[in-house]
Amino acid sequence: MNPVELLVEIIKEHVPEDIWQGSPLIGYRHLGNTNRGEIGEEFVRRYLKEAGIHVGNGGRTSRTDMQIAKHAFEVKTASLGANGTFQFNHVRLDRKYEYLLCLGICPEEIVFNMWRKGEVAEGKAGSLVRMAEGQSVTYKITKKLSDMRPIAGLLTIVQQL
Repeated sequence: MNPVELLVEIIKEHVPEDIWQGSPLIGYRHLGNTNRGEIGEEFVRRYLKEAGIHVGNGGRTSRTDMQIAKHAFEVKTASLGANGTFQFNHVRLDRKYEYLLCLGICPEEIVFNMWRKGEVAEGKAGSLVRMAEGQSVTYKITKKLSDMRPIAGLLTIVQQL
């Protein structure tokens, strides 16, 4: 037996299923983390503007990602992992925002959930896990797909703010 062919066979047996294969949103997975966040914010901005909801700028240097219906929002974007979860990184409690909006990109759909900043601090959005040992500035929150809502529901919630 050819040793390279043997190794290829063994690798195939150990590679997890790629849930993104053939996805219309696979391009999102090829982006760097900063670009993913920017794209998520721009998606939210345009999606809400198309629905006639006022959205103000935030941006990379702003202390708040964006203003939505006169409320300060922090927006975090993550893609669905093979284990069926999203990991929303760099959640901060030291920034001035009212709501945390988590945008989840799946192979075939877009989902979201959002919480008041106080709910995030109290653990109601999920467990806050430190991004690095010994620091207490940035956290990550892991959410199951079942904890998220279809993106169409964002319009209704934001209109009620």
